[in-house]
Amino acid sequence: MRALAAASLAGAVVGLVVGGVGGRLAMGLLARLNPEDAGRITDDGFRIGQLTASGTLNLLGAAVQAGLTGALLYLALRRLALGAPAVRVASLTLGGAVVVGAFLVHPQGRDFRILGPDWLPVLLFVALPAVFVPLLALLAERWLAPGSWFATARLRYVAPLLLVWVLAGLLLPLLGLAVVVGLVHQRLAPTLSTGARAAVAWSARVLLVALGLWALWGLVGAVRAVT
Repeated sequence: MRALAAASLAGAVVGLVVGGVGGRLAMGLLARLNPEDAGRITDDGFRIGQLTASGTLNLLGAAVQAGLTGALLYLALRRLALGAPAVRVASLTLGGAVVVGAFLVHPQGRDFRILGPDWLPVLLFVALPAVFVPLLALLAERWLAPGSWFATARLRYVAPLLLVWVLAGLLLPLLGLAVVVGLVHQRLAPTLSTGARAAVAWSARVLLVALGLWALWGLVGAVRAVT
């Protein structure tokens, strides 16, 4: 519960800053460079060049959701990465940028067909996760440290911070799944031998590398089609 609260709050904060503020700045830059497309609807339902309260709130809400999802993934993968801390963060950053970029960049999207220069929307959509991951790692590791407030404060003060998931609305089932997986891991991990734990960890790493290569292939193909 302590680790989940620390990672969740870190993900919400970094997601709000990178996805919300950074996303709004990226959209503003694209709108400024493409004044002829003002008023057109983007893939995400926003009007190009128009700053509205409802649109901003929707963007901030989506940024918090993305941040919370990213926090869960980071919490699950942080111990699988190999090497020194900087190397682990670099590998997670690269993987996150490639996978999220492959998911967001698609040649059929209006954002990539009508907004120019052609390379800029691609760069921005890949840059956002590339900035999010190291900032999340920096803040989350600080709050996950043994001497942090999250680790030393009374649980009744820490657990209510998970209410940040209420702001995410439909993501509440994802929080429940994370709790269940965490409890199962806590019960099963001590019963496995060192060899079995190593085999599971390396199997997960192989799957992650395969996913990264598949995502990279898709991203390269999408970038070629867009540019």
